[in-house]
Order: sequence, then structure tokens, then C-alpha cells
Amino acid sequence: MSTTDIQISAEEQILSYCKENIATQDKKHCFYKSKLGAYELFKRYGLPGVKNENWKYTNILQKLERIPIRSQTHSVPLNVNNFINNFDIMRKLRDTNDTVLVFMDGKMQEQLSLLYEKRNIEISSLKDNVIPEWANKINIKKHSENEDELFNLNTLLMEDGALINVKKNNSRVENVYIVHVGNNNGFYNYRHIINVEDHAQVNIIELKISNKPDIDALYTSSIIWSIGDHCVVNNVKYQAHNQITIGFNQQYADIGSNTEFNSFTISSGSKLLREFRDINCNGSNSNISISGVNLLDGNSHIDTLLSVRHKAPNTISREKYKSIINDNAKGVFQGNIIVDQIAQKTIAKQSIDALILSSHAEHDAKPELEIYADDVQCGHGATTGQISQDSLFYLKSRGIPEDEARRLLIHAFLTDALDEIKDKKILETFGDVMNNMLNRVSKGSFNV
Repeated sequence: MSTTDIQISAEEQILSYCKENIATQDKKHCFYKSKLGAYELFKRYGLPGVKNENWKYTNILQKLERIPIRSQTHSVPLNVNNFINNFDIMRKLRDTNDTVLVFMDGKMQEQLSLLYEKRNIEISSLKDNVIPEWANKINIKKHSENEDELFNLNTLLMEDGALINVKKNNSRVENVYIVHVGNNNGFYNYRHIINVEDHAQVNIIELKISNKPDIDALYTSSIIWSIGDHCVVNNVKYQAHNQITIGFNQQYADIGSNTEFNSFTISSGSKLLREFRDINCNGSNSNISISGVNLLDGNSHIDTLLSVRHKAPNTISREKYKSIINDNAKGVFQGNIIVDQIAQKTIAKQSIDALILSSHAEHDAKPELEIYADDVQCGHGATTGQISQDSLFYLKSRGIPEDEARRLLIHAFLTDALDEIKDKKILETFGDVMNNMLNRVSKGSFNV
């Protein structure tokens, strides 16, 4: 891409980039048909604009002025020990004897990953010459039923990602950590496909970290879940980007019968971060929790769009999000719960709460219910407020310093959301991370 591209709009740059990309694709590859179809759709619709109801609070082109020019200023560590020394949380993972998949700038780094022989988990890469048939089927199915503009962009441009097949494993729950590090300027795209067979259990933990505060990165990512019957799946994602990174994350999950699926996200930083989750409760007696914590300061903008569809009877869903917003930051939450006519006995609850720490901060919330069944228990609520000055005065009058008092009040605000992390060992792993976050919050800073 030439430097003259900076003179045209970011959307035109992306379209030109896509045209160059599709021209270099292997036409014999099993993903080529999906990539070509995605290119045609993106060429027709382009990036979503504010006239799209799902984007009414977020103008992409106000944040995205150009595609970052790819650089190689920060080299990849040569071995896992050098990498671990740069990230405290990686030291903890080294001692767990769990699988750790490390990606830098969207590409798998085998020399930094920790791979062990796992009888119940098969792991391969999206960049392999031969893609497992199960992964190809899941990818084709999702592409055929999805016309989202950013999903099409990700389908066309995806370069690498993890393909994880989890087999029945009643004896031991496996932990898989997927670590993404932004290491250089550039435009990066990756996709993970995860298949969880019937009667399987797994914990998937994602970490997304900006390696430096000045890395100028744009990325799209998607994770596609196909989860069978009688499964227990816990997914926790922690992402701490710098103030100039722009990211578009998408998560899709099809969930079977008698299955428990818990997904929790902690996000901070980012010039613009879009979190989209599309969850289908396809089987009866499924129980899901989709929750998260957003910490915004500076000029950060985090937009969360959640869609949960109940397609079978006797299903339960809980959506709980907490946001803390400071400075000139903006938080957006749009949540839609859809209950099909067949989905009698559905229980669905949605809760959205924001704590505003600055007069210039903004939070927009739009919870929605679409109910086509008549025997359900569904509800939603949204609140926005500030730290109670009475509570703060009370704690200070008891000799607690103001920073610690603010920390305690913010911790109390976040506590019930953190309870949605069901696997307590995962919560312990993130204990130091959360404490460091709360310390920064009490001092008015969330960023890396």
C-alpha cells in the first residue's frame, strides 16, 4: 500500500486492500468460496454507517481516518522465556501446565506457545494447508447465514487463527489460553473456530494486550463456537489496548441442549473497540451468562452489541454489564433478547449499569426485548450514575484515604459482575490483574 493512500478515505483504502487480497488467494483452498462471497458483499455494502440502527451511536469513520501502515519496529521475542519476562500474567500461565497459544500481530508464534499432548483437545491452525472438515463446515455455515459487514471483512482478510476441537472429557476440564499481543503498527485479521463435542468441558481464556503505548493498530477478529449437548464451557476475555488501537471483535455461538455457556469480558483502552456477540440457544435447558466490565478513560470509545436468541423451550440467559467511564470517554451498550414462539418457559434477564466519573463522559444504553412466546420471565434494566458523595464522605470520615475509598466503592460496583466468572481458578489467575486495574481506577487511569 503506497503512502498516497492516506489521501483517500479509510473505507476506500480498505476496499482497495480487499481487492489486492482476494487477487492473491489460492482458488483451490476450501475457504476461497467464502472469501470471494465475503468480498462481493463487502464491495456492495462497505463499512456500516450511523444510518444502520446497530451503529447509531458509533461513527467508524470519525475514529478511523486511515489504515495503519505496517511496520516491523518491534521484533518478536526469540523464545518463550523472553516473552514471559515482559508480561507478569504469562508467568502465572507458565506454572499452570495449560495450553497457551500466542499470537503476535494476528499470527501464531509457535516458539512462544506452550503446547502439550492433550488427549481430549485437537489444535491446528487456520494457516495450515489442510483445514479439518469440521472447521470448514462451521465456517461455511456461519458465512452462509451472516451478512454483517465486519464479519465479511474478517472472512475475506483472516490470515491465521486457532482451530480447536474439544472432545468428551468428563475426567478433567482443560484450560486453553489464547494470547494476542499487538507488537507492530498495521492492519491485522484473525479468526478462531472452536467445536465442543457432546458431553465435553473446556475453559477458553483470551488475552489481548498492546505491547507498547504507541503501537498504531487496526484489527478484526472473530471467534465462532459450535457447542454440543450436555457441555460446560467457560470463556473469559481480558483486553487492555492502548489509546490508539482500533479493534472489531465478533463472537458467534450456537449452543445445544442441557449446556452451560459462560462468557465474560474485561475491556480497557482503545480509540475504538466494538464488541459484538451473537448467541443462539438452539437446544432446550441451556443456561448461558454473557457479561462483562468496561473501563474507559481518555478518549476511549467502547461499543458493545449483544444479541441473544432463544430458539428452544426452558432456556435461561443472563446478561450483565458494568461500565466505568472517565474523562472524555464514551461507552455504548445495545442488548437485544429475542424469544421465539417455540421458546416457552424462557427466563431472560438483562442488566446494564454505568458509573460516570467525569462531567464529559458519556454512556448510551439501548436494551431491547422481542418476545413471541407467552409463558416467559423476561426483564431488563439500565442505570447511569456517579459515585455517591455521601458514601465517599462516610468512608473518609472513618479514616480511609480518598483513593482507597474510591477503590472500595468501585470494587463494590463491579463485584456482582465479576461473580459471573464461574470458574474460580480462572478468577484467581486474574486476581492480580483485577487488583492492578482497580488501583488504576481509583487514581483515574485505566490504560496500559
